[in-house]
Amino acid sequence: MLSLEHFSATMGALTEALPRGKRMGEATYALMWATFPAKAKEDLTPEIWMYAAAQRLLDPDPMEDLPLPMQLLNYVFRNENGRANVSWGLKADLPERMANPDRFNPQPVPGQVVLPPEPAVTNPLLQGAAW
Repeated sequence: MLSLEHFSATMGALTEALPRGKRMGEATYALMWATFPAKAKEDLTPEIWMYAAAQRLLDPDPMEDLPLPMQLLNYVFRNENGRANVSWGLKADLPERMANPDRFNPQPVPGQVVLPPEPAVTNPLLQGAAW
């Protein structure tokens, strides 16, 4: 569960790190927290929230038309029409995404089918052949 303290600390650090970030006061954090989706507060952990902040820093084309907390939700919740849909839950592949926190993990392209990698197919007759 995400706490107000983790939320505020991450938002404060992120706004200072972003090129066009603005410092926010306690009243602004309180407003953002009060309007933050309750399900997101329940589903998010400090680790997931930090991962989302790191993805925002790495994103070459962030959705700057959204408030910063809503931008972060896009990186961890399933998306509908390009926006986070908190009621759909966290991304199914979030553990795999979080395993690579130092690189940007883009959103899936709509309609794109992502298949798991297949093992190489080899001919058993050629395995012992000397080339």
